Amino acid sequence: MSSIETLVTEVARATGLGPNARKFIGVVIEYIFKQPGGLAGLADRFSAAGLGDIFTSWLSGQPNMRSVDAGQIRSALGGQSIEDIASKAGVSPSVAPTLLATALPPIIRAVTSGGVMPTALPAAFTGLLSAKGKKTSPYRSWRWLLPLLALLALAWCGWHSRNVAKAPPVAAPSANVAAVSKEPTLSFKNTDGKVTLNGTLGTVADKAKLLGDAVAAYGQDHVSADIKVDTGVKQHSWLKSVSVLFPALRQSGLQFALNGDSLKLDTSKLPEPERVAVSQLFQKELGNLEVEGLFDKGAAALGALPPGFSSEDLTQALNQTTITFETGSAVITRSSESILDGAAKAIQAAPAGLRVEVEGHTDNQGNAETNQKLSEERARSVVAALEARNVPADRLLARGFGANRPVGDNSTEEGRAANRRIAYRAL
Repeated sequence: MSSIETLVTEVARATGLGPNARKFIGVVIEYIFKQPGGLAGLADRFSAAGLGDIFTSWLSGQPNMRSVDAGQIRSALGGQSIEDIASKAGVSPSVAPTLLATALPPIIRAVTSGGVMPTALPAAFTGLLSAKGKKTSPYRSWRWLLPLLALLALAWCGWHSRNVAKAPPVAAPSANVAAVSKEPTLSFKNTDGKVTLNGTLGTVADKAKLLGDAVAAYGQDHVSADIKVDTGVKQHSWLKSVSVLFPALRQSGLQFALNGDSLKLDTSKLPEPERVAVSQLFQKELGNLEVEGLFDKGAAALGALPPGFSSEDLTQALNQTTITFETGSAVITRSSESILDGAAKAIQAAPAGLRVEVEGHTDNQGNAETNQKLSEERARSVVAALEARNVPADRLLARGFGANRPVGDNSTEEGRAANRRIAYRAL
C-alpha cells in the first residue's frame, strides 16, 4: 500500500468518514498550499495561536504527535477557513473542527515525509485534489451518443426476449449477515502526572470530547493519546463518567482499562488512603459496570479473618465494606457484587447460631417517610443478595432506619455520603 493510501486509510478509520476521507484530505491539502505562505504559513498561524510546539510535533521525524482539540483548531485556522473547508468537503461546519483535529496531524506528517517542509504541494499528493474538467454544452456531450443508445436499446430488447427465461433465480439474503458491533475500549495510565490514553471509540465527537476533557484536566503537555475511531463500535454511558472522574485521577501509578461493560482497576502502586478513595470514586461513578480490582478495606478485612473468628470480628469487618445502589433506588450496583461475595463467604463461616442484622440508613435529604421506605428496601436487597449466595435465610434480618441514626454531619456532602450506608450488627 502506498503512503498516500495509508494516509487515506488512517484518516478514514480515525474520523469515521469512510470513503469520503479521500475528498476531505484533498480539500485540506488544497487549503494548506493555497493559503499565503503554504505549509510554512499554516505553521505560523498555529504559532500565533500559541500552538507552535503542537504543530512541530506533527512533522515527520518527530517522536510523538501531540493531540489537538476542536477549540484549538478554531483558534489557529479561524471560523471562515473552517467554513470554507467544510463547504468544499461536504461536511457540517459544526463537526469540521473535530474532523480537522483528528486528520490534520497525520496529513502534516505525510506531506513532510523525509523531514522537509515543502514550499509547494508534493507531486505525489496531486491525485487527491478534485479534478476540474472543462465545461461543455450538455447537448454536445450527449448528441453523438443518442443514435448509439437507440441501437443498444433495440439490441437489448431482442436479447431479453430470447433469454429472459434463462435468468438465474435471485439468492435469498443470508440470515447471518448482520454486522457485529464491537465494544468500546479505553485504557488510562498516570505516570508522574503524565497521562496516557489508548483505545477505540465509536465517533469522532466522542474522541474529541474525551481528549478535550483530558487536556482540560491535566494540560496539553501532560496528555499523550492514541484513540482510534471505529463506527462499528457501540456507544457506552461510561464515557461521560470517565470525563467527570478525570480531575480527581491525579495519583501517579494509577491505571485502569475499560472494555464494554467491564472495568479493570489497578491501584496497587497507591498508598492505602488513596486506594480507598479512588476505588470509592469508581464504585460511585461506574457502579453499573463489572469491576475488577476495587480496593475495599472491608473486603480486605473479611479475607483476613482468622480461623475461629468471633461475631465482633465479623461485624467489624462487614462495617468497613461499601455497598452502593443506583441513585434513589434499592438496586445494588454491579460493582458491589465482589464485596457481597466476600461478605456471604464470611457469614457462612461464622460461629453456629450467629444471626446478622443488615441495616439500611439514608441521609436526611427529602421526605422522611420516603427515606424510611428506601432504607428498608435497601436492607432487604442486601439480604436477598446474601441469600442468593447461599447464606441461610434464618441467619439474616433486614431493618431500615431512614435518617434516624446518622454517623456524619448532614449539612455537608461528605457527612451525607457517610450516612447513606449499609451497616451490620450481630444478634
